[in-house]
Amino acid sequence: MAISALEKGGAGVFGVELFLLADNTILLNEIAPRPHNSGHYTIEACETSQFENHLRAILGLPLGSTKMKVPAATMLNLLGGPGYDAAVQSTISVPGATLHLYGKAEAREGRKMGHLTIVGSSVGRCVQALEPVLVHTETGTARGVLPSGLETPRVGIIMGSDSDLPVMRGAARILKDFGVPFELTIVSAHRTPDRLRQYSRDAVSRGLQVIIAGAGGAAHLPGMVACQTALPVIGVPVKGKALDGVDSLYSIVQMPRGIPVACVAVDNATNAALLAIRILGQSRSGEEEGWTRKMEEYMERMEQEVMGKVDRLSKVGWEDY
Repeated sequence: MAISALEKGGAGVFGVELFLLADNTILLNEIAPRPHNSGHYTIEACETSQFENHLRAILGLPLGSTKMKVPAATMLNLLGGPGYDAAVQSTISVPGATLHLYGKAEAREGRKMGHLTIVGSSVGRCVQALEPVLVHTETGTARGVLPSGLETPRVGIIMGSDSDLPVMRGAARILKDFGVPFELTIVSAHRTPDRLRQYSRDAVSRGLQVIIAGAGGAAHLPGMVACQTALPVIGVPVKGKALDGVDSLYSIVQMPRGIPVACVAVDNATNAALLAIRILGQSRSGEEEGWTRKMEEYMERMEQEVMGKVDRLSKVGWEDY
C-alpha cells in the first residue's frame, strides 16, 4: 500500500508512518518526503543516519549502511508545556544521551520542540535512563513504557540438555533474587551446532553481557561458545553418571590459549551466577552499582550465618551441636 502510493517516483528518503488499529487493520497515516521523526534515532544509533542517506539519494550517491552501531537506542520527543524547561535541563545528567533542540521560539503546549536520543547496551537500560526526564512530562515514569517481558536479558544461561536443568536452576534463582534480567535455554554443542553458532554470534547485539554455560560429559559447550563471542563465558561442569563430573571439569578448564573460559566447581551453578553479577558490577552505572550493593549484603548474610553457628557451637558444645 505504501509502495503503491509512491509509484510516481521521487528521490530521497520517504518516511512512511503506519498505525496498527484495534481491529488489526493498518492505517497509512503519512508519507513524508524527508527524514521522518521515527528515524531521528539514526543520527546516534546507525552507521549512516537517515539524514545523510536522504542527501546521498538526492545527489545520486551510493546509500550508506543503516546497521545499528550501538546495541540499543531510545528516542523521546520533547513537547512544549509546563515541564518542558525542567525536562531539557535534566537531560544533562543522563548517560548516553544526546539532546536535539529545534530552535523554535515558542514552546506551546504539545508543540514538538526537540528530541532526546539515548544509546546503551539494551533497550531496558535506555528506557530506565529516561526516568529523570520523564518525571517532568505527562508520562511521569519509565514504568510501563517498556512492555512486560521485553526487558533485555543481561545474562544468558544455556545448557546442553534439559537433564542439566536441576543444576542450572541454581544460577537462575540467584539472578532472579538479585533482580538481574536473564534468559535460560537449551543449546547443544553437538546436536544443534547451527543454533550454537547463531546464539554465540548474536549474543552481543541482543544485549547479553555474560554467558553461563552448563555441560556434562565431554562438556564442549562453554568452549565452543567462548570461541565465537567476545563476551565472558562461565562454565559449569555438570556431574554425569560415569565419572562424577571430573570429565566435565577437565574439559572446561583445559581450554586452549586465546579461548578463556571461567570455570566453577562441579554442579555449582550458584557460584556461576554470583560471578556473573560481579562481572556486571564493574560497569559502575546506577543499575550495576545496585547489584554490587546486593552482593555485599549477600556476603554479610553469609558471614552472619556462619558466626551464628560459631556462637551456637561455643554455647552447646560439639557433642550437643
